[in-house]
Amino acid sequence: MKKIICVLGLLFIGCEDPIDVKLPKVENKLVIDAMLWRNIGETSGTLKVIISRTTDYFNDEVPLVSNATVSLELSDMLYMAQEVLPGNYNLYNIDMNKTDNFTIHLTVDNNTYTATESLVLSTRLDSVIQGENTLISGDQVEAIVTLTDRPETGNYYLIDFGYNNLFVTRDEFYNGNQISFSFFYDKYFPKNNPTPIYLMGVDKDYYTYMQILISHAGQDGGGPFATANSTLRGNIQNTNNNNDFPLGYFRVVERDSVIFTAVGK
Repeated sequence: MKKIICVLGLLFIGCEDPIDVKLPKVENKLVIDAMLWRNIGETSGTLKVIISRTTDYFNDEVPLVSNATVSLELSDMLYMAQEVLPGNYNLYNIDMNKTDNFTIHLTVDNNTYTATESLVLSTRLDSVIQGENTLISGDQVEAIVTLTDRPETGNYYLIDFGYNNLFVTRDEFYNGNQISFSFFYDKYFPKNNPTPIYLMGVDKDYYTYMQILISHAGQDGGGPFATANSTLRGNIQNTNNNNDFPLGYFRVVERDSVIFTAVGK
Protein backbone atom coordinates (compact mmCIF):
# COMPACT_ATOMS: atom_id res chain seq x y z
CA MET A 1 0.00 0.00 0.00
CA LYS A 2 2.82 2.40 0.76
CA LYS A 3 4.41 1.79 -2.63
CA ILE A 4 1.16 2.67 -4.40
CA ILE A 5 0.85 5.93 -2.50
CA CYS A 6 4.40 6.91 -3.49
CA VAL A 7 3.71 6.24 -7.18
CA LEU A 8 0.54 8.30 -7.09
CA GLY A 9 2.46 11.18 -5.50
CA LEU A 10 4.90 11.25 -8.39
CA LEU A 11 2.06 11.28 -10.87
CA PHE A 12 0.43 14.26 -9.17
CA ILE A 13 3.64 16.31 -9.41
CA GLY A 14 3.79 15.85 -13.17
CA CYS A 15 0.14 16.82 -13.82
CA GLU A 16 -1.13 20.33 -14.40
CA ASP A 17 -4.72 19.47 -13.43
CA PRO A 18 -5.70 17.78 -10.16
CA ILE A 19 -6.85 14.19 -10.36
CA ASP A 20 -9.99 13.35 -8.42
CA VAL A 21 -9.98 9.67 -7.46
CA LYS A 22 -13.56 8.51 -7.04
CA LEU A 23 -13.86 5.82 -4.36
CA PRO A 24 -17.04 4.09 -3.24
CA LYS A 25 -18.72 5.66 -0.21
CA VAL A 26 -17.87 3.67 2.91
CA GLU A 27 -20.77 2.30 4.92
CA ASN A 28 -20.50 3.20 8.60
CA LYS A 29 -20.01 -0.22 10.14
CA LEU A 30 -18.86 -1.29 13.59
CA VAL A 31 -15.58 -3.24 13.55
CA ILE A 32 -14.77 -5.66 16.40
CA ASP A 33 -11.35 -7.31 16.47
CA ALA A 34 -11.35 -9.69 19.43
CA MET A 35 -8.74 -12.28 20.35
CA LEU A 36 -8.37 -14.48 23.42
CA TRP A 37 -5.00 -16.21 23.45
CA ARG A 38 -2.64 -18.22 25.59
CA ASN A 39 1.01 -18.95 24.87
CA ILE A 40 2.11 -22.55 24.29
CA GLY A 41 3.04 -24.13 27.60
CA GLU A 42 0.77 -21.84 29.65
CA THR A 43 -2.70 -22.42 31.10
CA SER A 44 -4.00 -18.84 31.34
CA GLY A 45 -4.39 -16.17 28.70
CA THR A 46 -5.39 -12.65 27.74
CA LEU A 47 -8.41 -11.14 26.01
CA LYS A 48 -7.79 -8.13 23.80
CA VAL A 49 -10.63 -6.35 22.00
CA ILE A 50 -10.36 -3.35 19.67
CA ILE A 51 -13.62 -1.63 18.70
CA SER A 52 -13.72 0.92 15.89
CA ARG A 53 -15.78 2.06 12.92
CA THR A 54 -15.11 1.95 9.22
CA THR A 55 -13.77 5.09 7.59
CA ASP A 56 -12.85 6.44 4.17
CA TYR A 57 -9.68 5.19 2.49
CA PHE A 58 -7.92 8.56 2.69
CA ASN A 59 -8.71 9.06 6.39
CA ASP A 60 -5.49 8.44 8.37
CA GLU A 61 -7.26 8.15 11.73
CA VAL A 62 -9.23 5.08 12.80
CA PRO A 63 -12.47 6.08 14.62
CA LEU A 64 -12.09 4.13 17.88
CA VAL A 65 -15.14 3.44 20.03
CA SER A 66 -14.91 4.21 23.75
CA ASN A 67 -17.30 3.52 26.63
CA ALA A 68 -18.38 0.12 25.34
CA THR A 69 -19.15 -2.73 27.73
CA VAL A 70 -17.05 -5.85 27.07
CA SER A 71 -17.27 -9.10 29.05
CA LEU A 72 -16.25 -12.74 28.75
CA GLU A 73 -18.48 -15.61 29.84
CA LEU A 74 -16.78 -18.81 31.01
CA SER A 75 -18.31 -21.67 33.01
CA ASP A 76 -21.35 -19.56 33.96
CA MET A 77 -19.08 -16.78 35.25
CA LEU A 78 -18.90 -13.31 33.71
CA TYR A 79 -15.63 -11.36 33.67
CA MET A 80 -15.53 -7.66 32.76
CA ALA A 81 -12.80 -6.23 30.52
CA GLN A 82 -11.34 -2.77 31.17
CA GLU A 83 -10.78 -0.01 28.61
CA VAL A 84 -7.01 0.49 28.82
CA LEU A 85 -6.82 2.91 25.85
CA PRO A 86 -9.55 4.51 23.72
CA GLY A 87 -11.30 1.63 21.94
CA ASN A 88 -8.99 -1.00 23.49
CA TYR A 89 -10.42 -3.41 26.09
CA ASN A 90 -8.32 -6.01 27.92
CA LEU A 91 -8.87 -8.82 30.40
CA TYR A 92 -6.00 -10.80 31.95
CA ASN A 93 -5.28 -14.14 33.65
CA ILE A 94 -8.11 -16.15 32.12
CA ASP A 95 -8.01 -19.91 32.67
CA MET A 96 -8.07 -21.52 29.22
CA ASN A 97 -8.80 -25.22 28.69
CA LYS A 98 -9.38 -27.05 25.41
CA THR A 99 -12.80 -28.28 26.55
CA ASP A 100 -14.15 -24.83 27.50
CA ASN A 101 -16.44 -22.60 25.46
CA PHE A 102 -15.74 -18.87 25.63
CA THR A 103 -18.50 -16.35 24.91
CA ILE A 104 -17.79 -12.67 24.40
CA HIS A 105 -20.49 -10.05 25.05
CA LEU A 106 -20.26 -6.44 23.88
CA THR A 107 -22.67 -3.54 24.24
CA VAL A 108 -22.18 -0.55 21.93
CA ASP A 109 -24.76 2.23 21.43
CA ASN A 110 -27.58 0.11 22.93
CA ASN A 111 -26.82 -2.84 20.65
CA THR A 112 -25.53 -6.13 22.03
CA TYR A 113 -23.06 -8.34 20.17
CA THR A 114 -21.94 -11.86 21.00
CA ALA A 115 -19.83 -14.78 19.73
CA THR A 116 -18.79 -18.17 21.13
CA GLU A 117 -15.59 -20.06 20.32
CA SER A 118 -13.36 -22.78 21.80
CA LEU A 119 -9.58 -22.95 22.04
CA VAL A 120 -7.63 -23.98 18.92
CA LEU A 121 -4.20 -25.45 19.67
CA SER A 122 -1.05 -24.44 17.80
CA THR A 123 2.42 -25.80 17.16
CA ARG A 124 5.75 -24.12 17.84
CA LEU A 125 7.76 -22.00 15.47
CA ASP A 126 10.99 -23.94 14.97
CA SER A 127 12.86 -20.90 13.62
CA VAL A 128 12.66 -17.71 11.54
CA ILE A 129 15.93 -16.74 9.85
CA GLN A 130 16.91 -14.21 7.22
CA GLY A 131 17.49 -15.50 3.69
CA GLU A 132 19.41 -14.10 0.73
CA ASN A 133 16.70 -14.29 -1.95
CA THR A 134 14.62 -11.37 -3.25
CA LEU A 135 11.74 -10.87 -5.66
CA ILE A 136 11.83 -8.98 -8.97
CA SER A 137 12.65 -5.54 -7.54
CA GLY A 138 15.49 -6.97 -5.45
CA ASP A 139 14.92 -4.84 -2.34
CA GLN A 140 12.83 -7.18 -0.18
CA VAL A 141 13.84 -8.99 3.02
CA GLU A 142 13.39 -12.77 3.00
CA ALA A 143 12.23 -14.41 6.23
CA ILE A 144 12.53 -18.21 6.13
CA VAL A 145 9.96 -19.75 8.47
CA THR A 146 10.22 -23.32 9.72
CA LEU A 147 7.51 -25.12 11.70
CA THR A 148 6.56 -28.70 12.48
CA ASP A 149 2.88 -29.45 11.96
CA ARG A 150 0.79 -31.09 14.66
CA PRO A 151 0.30 -34.83 13.98
CA GLU A 152 -3.48 -34.74 13.49
CA THR A 153 -4.95 -33.81 10.10
CA GLY A 154 -6.89 -30.64 9.39
CA ASN A 155 -4.69 -28.06 11.11
CA TYR A 156 -4.90 -24.41 10.10
CA TYR A 157 -2.48 -21.66 11.07
CA LEU A 158 -2.26 -17.86 10.97
CA ILE A 159 1.18 -16.23 10.97
CA ASP A 160 1.42 -12.56 11.94
CA PHE A 161 4.65 -11.12 10.54
CA GLY A 162 3.98 -7.65 12.00
CA TYR A 163 3.26 -4.37 10.21
CA ASN A 164 -0.10 -5.73 8.99
CA ASN A 165 1.56 -8.65 7.19
CA LEU A 166 -0.60 -11.75 7.67
CA PHE A 167 -0.39 -15.22 6.16
CA VAL A 168 -2.60 -18.32 6.51
CA THR A 169 -1.71 -21.92 5.75
CA ARG A 170 -3.18 -25.41 6.17
CA ASP A 171 -1.49 -28.78 6.53
CA GLU A 172 -3.07 -30.40 3.48
CA PHE A 173 0.33 -31.21 1.92
CA TYR A 174 2.60 -31.36 4.97
CA ASN A 175 0.51 -33.04 7.67
CA GLY A 176 2.69 -34.07 10.61
CA ASN A 177 5.91 -32.96 8.90
CA GLN A 178 8.33 -30.07 9.18
CA ILE A 179 7.96 -27.39 6.52
CA SER A 180 9.98 -24.31 5.58
CA PHE A 181 8.81 -21.45 3.37
CA SER A 182 9.82 -17.89 2.57
CA PHE A 183 7.96 -14.68 3.34
CA PHE A 184 9.18 -11.44 1.73
CA TYR A 185 8.93 -8.09 3.50
CA ASP A 186 8.88 -5.03 1.26
CA LYS A 187 11.64 -2.41 1.18
CA TYR A 188 9.98 -0.38 3.96
CA PHE A 189 10.59 -3.12 6.54
CA PRO A 190 12.98 -1.64 9.15
CA LYS A 191 16.41 -3.27 9.38
CA ASN A 192 18.13 -4.07 12.69
CA ASN A 193 14.78 -3.79 14.44
CA PRO A 194 13.55 -6.75 16.56
CA THR A 195 10.12 -7.81 15.28
CA PRO A 196 7.94 -10.44 17.00
CA ILE A 197 6.42 -13.03 14.67
CA TYR A 198 3.42 -14.98 15.94
CA LEU A 199 2.13 -18.40 14.90
CA MET A 200 -1.45 -19.21 15.93
CA GLY A 201 -3.66 -22.24 15.52
CA VAL A 202 -7.03 -21.34 13.96
CA ASP A 203 -10.09 -23.26 12.84
CA LYS A 204 -11.32 -23.75 9.27
CA ASP A 205 -13.91 -20.95 9.46
CA TYR A 206 -11.34 -18.36 10.54
CA TYR A 207 -8.85 -19.66 7.94
CA THR A 208 -11.44 -19.06 5.20
CA TYR A 209 -12.34 -15.66 6.65
CA MET A 210 -8.69 -14.58 6.63
CA GLN A 211 -8.13 -15.81 3.07
CA ILE A 212 -10.90 -13.48 1.90
CA LEU A 213 -9.77 -10.61 4.12
CA ILE A 214 -6.15 -10.78 2.88
CA SER A 215 -7.39 -10.84 -0.71
CA HIS A 216 -9.61 -7.78 -0.14
CA ALA A 217 -6.76 -5.93 1.58
CA GLY A 218 -4.52 -6.25 -1.45
CA GLN A 219 -1.88 -8.64 -0.04
CA ASP A 220 -3.06 -11.23 -2.55
CA GLY A 221 -3.16 -8.95 -5.58
CA GLY A 222 -6.45 -7.15 -4.96
CA GLY A 223 -4.95 -3.69 -4.48
CA PRO A 224 -6.37 -0.92 -2.29
CA PHE A 225 -8.73 0.34 -5.02
CA ALA A 226 -10.17 -3.07 -5.83
CA THR A 227 -13.88 -3.59 -5.21
CA ALA A 228 -14.67 -6.27 -2.65
CA ASN A 229 -16.64 -9.17 -4.12
CA SER A 230 -18.71 -9.60 -0.97
CA THR A 231 -19.32 -8.17 2.48
CA LEU A 232 -17.00 -10.02 4.80
CA ARG A 233 -19.06 -11.30 7.70
CA GLY A 234 -17.34 -12.73 10.74
CA ASN A 235 -18.70 -14.79 13.64
CA ILE A 236 -19.96 -11.91 15.83
CA GLN A 237 -23.73 -11.50 15.89
CA ASN A 238 -25.89 -8.47 16.64
CA THR A 239 -28.54 -9.87 19.00
CA ASN A 240 -30.79 -6.84 18.43
CA ASN A 241 -30.72 -6.91 14.63
CA ASN A 242 -29.10 -9.84 12.85
CA ASN A 243 -28.99 -7.92 9.56
CA ASP A 244 -26.93 -5.10 11.11
CA PHE A 245 -23.91 -7.26 11.80
CA PRO A 246 -20.47 -5.90 12.70
CA LEU A 247 -17.26 -6.54 10.80
CA GLY A 248 -14.49 -8.45 12.54
CA TYR A 249 -14.02 -11.76 14.31
CA PHE A 250 -13.68 -13.32 17.76
CA ARG A 251 -10.98 -16.01 17.87
CA VAL A 252 -9.63 -18.15 20.73
CA VAL A 253 -6.13 -19.37 19.98
CA GLU A 254 -2.92 -20.84 21.28
CA ARG A 255 0.19 -19.17 19.90
CA ASP A 256 3.97 -19.24 19.76
CA SER A 257 6.37 -16.43 18.87
CA VAL A 258 9.97 -15.69 17.92
CA ILE A 259 11.87 -12.45 17.47
CA PHE A 260 13.13 -11.76 13.94
CA THR A 261 15.77 -9.10 13.31
CA ALA A 262 16.68 -8.39 9.69
CA VAL A 263 20.26 -7.30 9.16
CA GLY A 264 20.78 -4.42 6.73
CA LYS A 265 23.04 -5.13 3.78
